[in-house]
Amino acid sequence: MKKIISVFLLCVLFSVASLGNVIKHGAGKIALHVLYVGYDPAKPKPEHITYYSTAAGAVDEAWKTRMADFKAFLETRFDKVEVVDVRDYDASMSANVDVTIADAGPIKLPANFDRPIILMHQLAPDVGMPIGLKFDWYCQCLEDDALNIKTSHAIFNTPVKVKLTLVNRPTPGSFFNGFQGATTPKELPMWKVIKEDPAAKDKYIIGMVAHGEGFNDSPDAEAISGGVCLKNAEAVALGRQGNYFMWGFSASPNHMTDEAKDVFVNTVCYIKKFDHQAPIMKKVQIENREWVNEMIYRSDKALYQKTLIARKKGNARLLKMQQELKDRKAKGEDIGKGNEAFLKMPVSDDVQSFDEYLKSWTGNGMYDAFGTNVEAYHKYYRDNLEYFYPVDAYSLQVDEDAKKLGISNRKIELLEKCINMLEKGEEPALAQRVLERYTTEKFTSAKEWRIWLTKNKPNLYYTEAGGFKFMVNTYKTETAAIAPVSTGDIKTANGVTTPTRADPVVVSATLVDEANGKKQVVVKAEILQGWHIYAYVPKDSPFITTQPIIELPEGVTSGEWQASAGVPFVGGEGMFVWEDKATFKTEISAASLKRGMVIKCGLYYQVCDNNKCFPPKRKIIEIQVL
Repeated sequence: MKKIISVFLLCVLFSVASLGNVIKHGAGKIALHVLYVGYDPAKPKPEHITYYSTAAGAVDEAWKTRMADFKAFLETRFDKVEVVDVRDYDASMSANVDVTIADAGPIKLPANFDRPIILMHQLAPDVGMPIGLKFDWYCQCLEDDALNIKTSHAIFNTPVKVKLTLVNRPTPGSFFNGFQGATTPKELPMWKVIKEDPAAKDKYIIGMVAHGEGFNDSPDAEAISGGVCLKNAEAVALGRQGNYFMWGFSASPNHMTDEAKDVFVNTVCYIKKFDHQAPIMKKVQIENREWVNEMIYRSDKALYQKTLIARKKGNARLLKMQQELKDRKAKGEDIGKGNEAFLKMPVSDDVQSFDEYLKSWTGNGMYDAFGTNVEAYHKYYRDNLEYFYPVDAYSLQVDEDAKKLGISNRKIELLEKCINMLEKGEEPALAQRVLERYTTEKFTSAKEWRIWLTKNKPNLYYTEAGGFKFMVNTYKTETAAIAPVSTGDIKTANGVTTPTRADPVVVSATLVDEANGKKQVVVKAEILQGWHIYAYVPKDSPFITTQPIIELPEGVTSGEWQASAGVPFVGGEGMFVWEDKATFKTEISAASLKRGMVIKCGLYYQVCDNNKCFPPKRKIIEIQVL
């Protein structure tokens, strides 16, 4: 018995010793030095704050309270805590701490930054996109619950074992809007991250999700949890790439559930493990092979007919909502500026033909080949599934070289085949093209290719997010980063430009003479097929309603804006959008205009398709009076 007790005591002593570098003996705090970067309310409030909510009061509360809230909480859990205003933060400060928590922006990190850092909500894409992380801007629409959770992951189990309270709840409606919908259950187990506050009148800060497609296709990245959002079930709310951790949920500790607080503490400990382990690949590709499944789903006559029914119902809803607003206004109620604009929006009964519908989804080239033969589209997509590769970051095409060889471009056998062809002198130009297309190498001889493949074959991985490439699993790989998306003012001149997948909206403006001697400023948006901007969204929706902008010279005035008709958004209850084009007009006081004056006008908008959204953007056109 004494022997058993002695062994037990020895095990206990060993356990305490092994945890000595994590738990500060006698204090119960974790022995980590944590730096929180936020907004110090003692300083002037910045013009632009990286918190977003449909309620202005929530943003103001967050700016005033988050730093103190995080500081108080972190000091109860960690040995040493510092806080700094983001305007005083420098990346070199992270060299002197164990983990940095970035909760405010803008933050610029050097390309070689490799210290552990947690990027909160919008900071994930703001920091991640310019340096090529997988934390892209999918949708700023993350709500309060996590789902599709890897409950065995370390952040739920160590150093604090968290017993997650999982409750089955209805699956978000947007999860059914795509090819994944057919296999998506009607209910999903969900975990509450942001606690419910019955007294709260408005929503809190809204969180952020990244694209889940391709997130796990490199050894430096892991998707840990999704969340309730307005996109799909693959969207990532919690994830890691290298030394960076994305915590997409928005809550500060006072708004977190007790379980979420423990998981956040575990996350701080977990990311510390990846100190000096920078990401080994950079995201250059948005569209991946799942696009093929989406095209099969979309090129369907029955789905087209459903959209017609939904649009008809949406128009009826629009008229009802406008009548309700008229009734409220007749009673003397102030319905607000946004509702006033919505009241003036005309109703359009225009609908796409099935031909136009197919063109908008599959492109003119595919329509020219297959017309309205849905089965032919589906056969084409399925037959070529293993041969698609990028035209650019946003679109794919069939690789006729790989198709000729009959080998999937995501199988290493394709590289083997091409090296064999070079060694035998068989179609060397084709073999060289394929090897360069699917690797990051530019060798000029079969011998060099063979040496490279023999050496690296055990460590090769295939990534579509990294550009449909085979890469070596080392921490030396570098590829070109995706260009950052600007969210500031973009000044542009009227020119011959067309929408692209990289920039789906072209804004133009003109000054038009009217018959009555007055002048109109006309702002037009040309929108890429398959994309839309928002004409009206319900009060609690996180999407951004399009706002026309005008800045006039001193002494010049303008009237109310008149917009073209929006259409009901299929899959978005109570939402109305502009597709293809939108027009905004306002009269200005022509008598006050003088030659040489400059009128600045444009749009503030957010553009989305059914699978992704861009960050809100402001485009300004300058019109010179002649």
